[in-house]
Amino acid sequence: MVQAWAGVGEAPAELERWASFMLHCDRLHGLAQEQGMAEVELALAPLLHLLGDIAEPADAAYLPANRLLPAIAEAVRTAYDGGGKRVRTGSPAQRAATASPGVLVLSGDEAATEDLLLQMEHYGYRVQREPDPQRGLAAAAAQRPLAVIVDLSQGFERAAPIVAELARLGLPWCALARQGDYRLRLQAVRQGALFFFVAPLSIDALVEVLDPLAYPQQEPPYRVLLLDDSRTVLASVRQALRPYPQLHLGVLSRPERVLDVLNYYWPDVLLLDYHLRDCTGLEVARIIRQHKAFESIPIIYLTSESREAMQQEAMRYGGDDFLVKPVGAEQLFHTVLHRARRYRGLRKLMVEDSLTGLYNHVKTKSLLQQSLAQAERQKVPLSYAILDIDHFKRVNDDYGHATGDKVIKALARYLRQHLRDADIVGRYGGEEFVVVLQNCQPEQARRRIDSLREGFGRLYHAYEDGIFSTTFSAGIAHYPGCAGMTELMAAADAALYAAKRAGRNQVRVAGMAG
Repeated sequence: MVQAWAGVGEAPAELERWASFMLHCDRLHGLAQEQGMAEVELALAPLLHLLGDIAEPADAAYLPANRLLPAIAEAVRTAYDGGGKRVRTGSPAQRAATASPGVLVLSGDEAATEDLLLQMEHYGYRVQREPDPQRGLAAAAAQRPLAVIVDLSQGFERAAPIVAELARLGLPWCALARQGDYRLRLQAVRQGALFFFVAPLSIDALVEVLDPLAYPQQEPPYRVLLLDDSRTVLASVRQALRPYPQLHLGVLSRPERVLDVLNYYWPDVLLLDYHLRDCTGLEVARIIRQHKAFESIPIIYLTSESREAMQQEAMRYGGDDFLVKPVGAEQLFHTVLHRARRYRGLRKLMVEDSLTGLYNHVKTKSLLQQSLAQAERQKVPLSYAILDIDHFKRVNDDYGHATGDKVIKALARYLRQHLRDADIVGRYGGEEFVVVLQNCQPEQARRRIDSLREGFGRLYHAYEDGIFSTTFSAGIAHYPGCAGMTELMAAADAALYAAKRAGRNQVRVAGMAG
């Protein structure tokens, strides 16, 4: 970013230099969000706003931007001097320090909820049962719980006044009944029920409904890269997309740099002018599609040409959509948003484990490699842990594979909730999980993984005839104690097997006694 800014200083009137600097600013902003550096995000905000308003770069824009850089540099230094301990609002570490979200159950059926009152606390929720509807509504108004569960077992008509009052209070509610017949479900849906539970309440089902309410995931803006050598077009597209915060626009005017920019900007959509100065957009698209990493990025052509034959040719060689200039701001926004959303969804399926939603084996290894490179650049430690659920074959044999899947999902959720946003959690396969702890010394990693082990051991998992608990073993290795990824993974694996040989339900660190 510093080097790019020096380039702007050499020629403030060149759009290409500003575009390069903007991409670096966006990358720093993304890292700040990813690692919970709120101070850096705050310091970057005025600069990003200023850059977004630049239509024609010149000396007049250089000086105000230059005055903002010292504050950003100071924020970065402060963040890293803090040892990576700062977390942003809503991160798992901060959520753990605040009161657990409350859930109110309006039901006289004690048997349907008695297990929940104890178990939901281990999942990060407080559950209160109130058999009297009026006292329940008073509690709902006073406590403002995350959600209210209303028992409809005696018919919707008796519960209708309760549901109406919850709607007036603006509180989300879920239905509970002994049987889930269609008519009752339809009545509940018509009155705004988020979900319909069939008694007895399942912890797994309840947690899946509550988690998005308690810990909503903020989707980062879709990244759009515009390649066009016309300053007028660059300025007009920037102006058209400015009202839409869902999209973040990067601009590029030199086609020969497109592969380099794609390598670090990784857009969700590429807007490509068909007629460029020394080549065509079609030729650029064919170059892009020759690289496997970029073969699925959506390409939308922008052109003043309306000939059908040319459009067909463009689509034949790597195009996904075609917009004829001039294009309205709303049409441009919806076309780009549709393509970006679909691409990100497909990409998500490619990197996520289908059962747990964690990173899959391939993506986890890729992120570990990136994390090691970052740790080497920043001269900071990194710890790598492999977790394995103890006696998991016995769980499948005794309670069934469906229950085994629930145990795997429970551990995935527990890890996600109790680790920092900057840490990486992946499912390595079967009952094995991987955790990458950024900027973390071996002893610190051991304490954190051991705390997770103890907490997970206190969870209970339901099966047809009752409940049971289970544990996990873990092995940890660290960088720079291990020089590279292969050595790191092998050392953690050896430590895991040492933990298993010593009796399981424990954590071992490579190179440390005990």
